[in-house]
Amino acid sequence: MGRLTTAALAGIMLGAVAAPGAALADGPGYGGTADALTVQWRESSELAVFAVGFKGGSPIRLRVGSATERTMAADDAGALRLTVLEAGQVTGTSVVAVGRTPAGALRTLLGSVPPRATAIGPADVAPWGAGTVAAAAGVLAFMRRGRRKTGRHAA
Repeated sequence: MGRLTTAALAGIMLGAVAAPGAALADGPGYGGTADALTVQWRESSELAVFAVGFKGGSPIRLRVGSATERTMAADDAGALRLTVLEAGQVTGTSVVAVGRTPAGALRTLLGSVPPRATAIGPADVAPWGAGTVAAAAGVLAFMRRGRRKTGRHAA
């Protein structure tokens, strides 16, 4: 395996791990805002909600499931960061954030509560696997380089 092949393999592995996934893609029904609202579990009973694209300091209405609607202000950058401490939320519960864009248009972001993590999955292991493959390729290239030099001096 030559240097170019080893470098290409390492680049492909790094690209596969570091490339944005399907979570950032605009999907049907999202209206081009699939990456503007993120809902994720922090601990067993904390649900974190992140929303972007609002006018800085403007009021944003947030509703999680059938809970009471909350109104809070966006930060200076137009983002909303909130931790919901309601442990009763189940997978698929709707999350709706409504506010105004910097241009004054109405912005409605829709999302849902994701499933809770129950075990280690492929996303948890992929970076370690890619690092191991890259390290092994580097060691293999170093060892092959050493063998070639030894063979030249012996002849």
